[in-house]
Amino acid sequence: MHALSRDVVWLAQASLASRRARRSRARVGVAVVYHRIGVDGGDAKREILAAVAARSFARLLHYFRRHYRVVSAGDLLDAVRRRERGEPFPLAITFDDDLASHVTEALPALREAGVTATFFVSGTPRRFWWQDLQEAVDGQLVDSLPHVADADLRAAVAREEKAIFRVAAAIEALPREQRDETAAALRAATVTPPDDGLDADGIRTLVDAGFEVGFHTLRHEALPALEDGDLTAALRDGRDELADLTGMRVDAISYPHGKGDERVADAARAAGYAFGFTTSRTTVTADTDPLLLPRIPPALSAGKTALRVAQAVATSVSDD
Repeated sequence: MHALSRDVVWLAQASLASRRARRSRARVGVAVVYHRIGVDGGDAKREILAAVAARSFARLLHYFRRHYRVVSAGDLLDAVRRRERGEPFPLAITFDDDLASHVTEALPALREAGVTATFFVSGTPRRFWWQDLQEAVDGQLVDSLPHVADADLRAAVAREEKAIFRVAAAIEALPREQRDETAAALRAATVTPPDDGLDADGIRTLVDAGFEVGFHTLRHEALPALEDGDLTAALRDGRDELADLTGMRVDAISYPHGKGDERVADAARAAGYAFGFTTSRTTVTADTDPLLLPRIPPALSAGKTALRVAQAVATSVSDD
């Protein structure tokens, strides 16, 4: 079956599942987390954060508008708790990682569809080590990296399916000093400038367009692995500067790599955050901890994403 035909079928299946689920009184909602939006779609088997094609993203936004109540991330839990039988389920669209495509591709699509979104940013332009890794692998720019198994790196450079994810997981698991050493080697090997992300003007553009902005930390470290002092610093450093830049209170955070646990939630709560988001691939319920709100990553096709969301809701409703 042609890809577009499959997409149409999946969208139809998702629409039917969504309408059936609305009959439930279940107080359930969904947050979806995006990263890169591109003119063309990426390769989910060989790219760490494959781009969702702009056309597919736009199609999905119109689907969301018809079948869900699209709200900001900060309003999601309240909307879940207020939902009544027959009403659309609340859904929040979120973005991570300070990418320029959030302004160049996502913003026009959101405006055209007439839906809101929340952008989690660090507040300063930077290039993350996994972006350098992707460029280094795609361009065959490295044959070795400190603290990375040569066999895994060779497999990634050879474009073996999923190999780059093994390399990325190994780097993410390194102690900070070793990870920084590996990141420095990647930065030295690549040619894309480190400031090609979303800058202060881009963040202000999002704010001026009426979108909610939250924090994503400065160093983008997996928070559960940090010692208490480093965890406190990660939740704090850069937050006030982001608030000054946006002119709004920053009380929502998405945890880097989508990783959060009860200890991280308690630290975020103590730091004054009202909401914290993970990527635990399930739905939000009325009883979900506000500092451990799950999000669902999209597929590259609109139909598959719509079906993924509808099935998650349907599962929660059937368990109600």
